[in-house]
Amino acid sequence: MAQNKIRIVLGSNGFWKLHVGVEETARTATDGGSPYVGGKKDAMTTDTTSGRIPMPNHWVPRFVSAGVPYEDMRDLLQRIDTWDIWCREWSAKGAAHEQLGEAALTEGRLVTAGQAFHSAAVCYHFAGFRFYEDMSQKHQADRKARECYGKSAPYMRPPAERFSVPFQGENLVCYLRLPVGVSRAPCVITIAGMDSRKEEFHELENEFLYRGMATVSYDGPGQGEVWHHLKMRYDGEKATIAIMDYLAGRPEIDDGRIGIYGWAMGGYVAPRVAAVDRRVKACVSMPIRYKLEDWDGLGSAATGAYQHLFGDVSYEEGRQIAAQFTLEGVLPRVQCPYLIVHGGRGFAVSQSEADQAAREAGGSAKLVVFEEGDHLCLNVRHESWPLMMDWFAEQL
Repeated sequence: MAQNKIRIVLGSNGFWKLHVGVEETARTATDGGSPYVGGKKDAMTTDTTSGRIPMPNHWVPRFVSAGVPYEDMRDLLQRIDTWDIWCREWSAKGAAHEQLGEAALTEGRLVTAGQAFHSAAVCYHFAGFRFYEDMSQKHQADRKARECYGKSAPYMRPPAERFSVPFQGENLVCYLRLPVGVSRAPCVITIAGMDSRKEEFHELENEFLYRGMATVSYDGPGQGEVWHHLKMRYDGEKATIAIMDYLAGRPEIDDGRIGIYGWAMGGYVAPRVAAVDRRVKACVSMPIRYKLEDWDGLGSAATGAYQHLFGDVSYEEGRQIAAQFTLEGVLPRVQCPYLIVHGGRGFAVSQSEADQAAREAGGSAKLVVFEEGDHLCLNVRHESWPLMMDWFAEQL
């Protein structure tokens, strides 16, 4: 097994760069064959327009980190050979777990019911998370994901409390989980990305909870169930600040110890929150998206997703909206400790973006690069998650 090596470099402007790599040049076992079901790798590894399905190198670590049962994932890898049946097959798995949950609930086996409903929720979530070809299928899968997660929430350990926060005439929908035995807990707010939603973060939340931190995961503008009322916007920090205002009234939360965790595109929003609200005492972007200006260079899968998040707009309308998304002038205003985590093998964000962001943030920033890491460093989760969660615990 390859041994990790770490080198720490003091970058320009005083920020720390920590590189985590491997001594061997050999890649993982999945690199030996095609990373697709039904085709060869191309430049954009999440492009589904060809009918091919990007699996082991990109999405499998994410399925695992979200809690998809291994046997389901193995069966789906073998069963799905074209994109048009993706939503149907994942939804079938979700339905099977949902039936197990209903049976267990009827019989009073509440722990089993909660586990089964959670498995159903993540299967339904991944059924619809990139499936824009048939919106009726997607909307059905999304609805079932939130219903099953809601059924699971009371039986989680610790349980998840659903709450709503008024925003722009509508409501943001959130889940709060509190660590056991902590009277006024610090709280980490997770900001979801382009194709994620609050129901994906149960396993991530557990790592914070184990360390005595409360968690909030929510659907912001353009995400999950909020998409129907609010579309994604460049100033997503306003939604997060509204949630922080709500938490200030919760006696279980120490609102003087708030952390912001940006997942994927949430890594763009996170420093925008920290730049304008001094209640934020620690901030993480994993990874950081500096801007969306290079619209044509994003690839059809990404632009198609953003078009949906912006409100099912045209390609050119999407370009105009995306041009508003930038961190220029924002990062120098981040005053709290700021950690940027970057995967060296991630395709969506270049390391030059991470380097630029760390330089602009200056002394408050620390950049960690997992040289073998994917877009979300989930293929090195045994290292990336402890690093981030322990860092949050130290700062808060």
